[in-house]
Amino acid sequence: MEPAIVRAYRPRDAAGSPLYRCVLDHLETYLAARSRAKNDPSHPAAEDSLRSFLQCGIPRFGVARFRCKNCGDSRFVPFSCKRRMACPGCDAKRAVLESGHALDDLLPDVPYRQWVFVLPKRLRYFIHRDPRLIGAIDEIFARTLTDFLRKRSGAPKGSAPAQFHAIQRFGSSVNLHVHVHAALSDGCFSFDGGALKFHPVPPPSVVDLAGLIAVLRKRIFRRMLRLGAVPYSSIQEMMSWPHSGFALDAGTRIVEGDREGLKRLLLYFLRPALSLKKLAYKPEEGLIQYQVSKTNGGPSYHEWPAAEFVGRLAAIVPPSRKHVVRYYGALGPRSALRGAVTGAVRGGATLGELERGYSVTPVGKIVREAGRAAKAAGRAWAACLRKIFEVDPVRCVKCGGEMKLVSVILDDRELDRILAHQGWPTEFPKTKASRAPPGSSGRADEGSQADPRGERWEGRQDFPSDWPA
Repeated sequence: MEPAIVRAYRPRDAAGSPLYRCVLDHLETYLAARSRAKNDPSHPAAEDSLRSFLQCGIPRFGVARFRCKNCGDSRFVPFSCKRRMACPGCDAKRAVLESGHALDDLLPDVPYRQWVFVLPKRLRYFIHRDPRLIGAIDEIFARTLTDFLRKRSGAPKGSAPAQFHAIQRFGSSVNLHVHVHAALSDGCFSFDGGALKFHPVPPPSVVDLAGLIAVLRKRIFRRMLRLGAVPYSSIQEMMSWPHSGFALDAGTRIVEGDREGLKRLLLYFLRPALSLKKLAYKPEEGLIQYQVSKTNGGPSYHEWPAAEFVGRLAAIVPPSRKHVVRYYGALGPRSALRGAVTGAVRGGATLGELERGYSVTPVGKIVREAGRAAKAAGRAWAACLRKIFEVDPVRCVKCGGEMKLVSVILDDRELDRILAHQGWPTEFPKTKASRAPPGSSGRADEGSQADPRGERWEGRQDFPSDWPA
């Protein structure tokens, strides 16, 4: 009997993408311009993220060696940078992992509704300069929706909807645009006497959305004043507007049983900031073109100078240690309902069973440990690629056997030997020296490189000193 044909795994050509070549050519120019600018909205950590992106998928910065236990064949896999919103490849993998975890472990089979909350441009000015504000606003948004759904469902005190929030920092034209996408169960969960019950709610009306916006506006402004993040004069100005500038949409609903539809919705929440298929780089002209999905009668693409585009990408990189995926309500980290809701997901509870009252069996220590091990295995690099590309990267092409990780190689001399044997480039990818600004007689910087191990940047405030506190 002939062995089954195994599809070969091939690492992506990271250095061949237009985004990589653009950042490699113009990162130093952008950083030099940012040091002179007073109003650049990017966080200081964006530089480290962009330099790490230039290492993503490049074998010269280190490889992991996998070896087949049957025939001894080896496979060398380069590392990923795992930087948020700076690397579309890592963002796509992260979206698959996060959505899979939510579907398999957190979101029961009930109807869900998409809520989109957009802030006025005047308020975004302050959010861009203070990383803590969007988290506070998202918390207020979640609490307001919990109160609203609990009241409409008639559920008892302590009940709450399951909430999955994704904070998006980008718009359709790769611009800095912080807003919130949320998937909420179209009803509340309550837990009493060992039974988890779901209380559905009717769809919100236009009047309901207007009332929610009024409540959110009041609560958000009050919190901003308490934090001292927005001047009172700016709050007064925004309160005097005939239109608040806030926008709330809840028109998309996923019915029960449509897990594929819910998966597509979560992947939309977690998608990368840009699509490499829509991106075109013109190195001779120093320009970047990006196709737009909705033209609205305008041009079919946007075009920027490449260094300006790198700045747009840097601006949407989130600050360090700030979560962009958050869980609230019945899925909150300290919620008394979380254990029962996740137990219903593992038990495969249906909507009918949840509406009548689903008995949740307590989960033992051994079962919890087995669940953690299964989650860790599901988030592994190989499992992720199996989900995305339907190819097993740890399956030997020659004999079909399983390949095991045997070493991680970072030594330069050993890497030179391996890369030469594999026929891969052995040169160190270097960023181009920054160009002098127009009209300047200064010389460009020299000795640029992409390796962050050779960089020592210091955190700095990139906003003008005369901005209001």
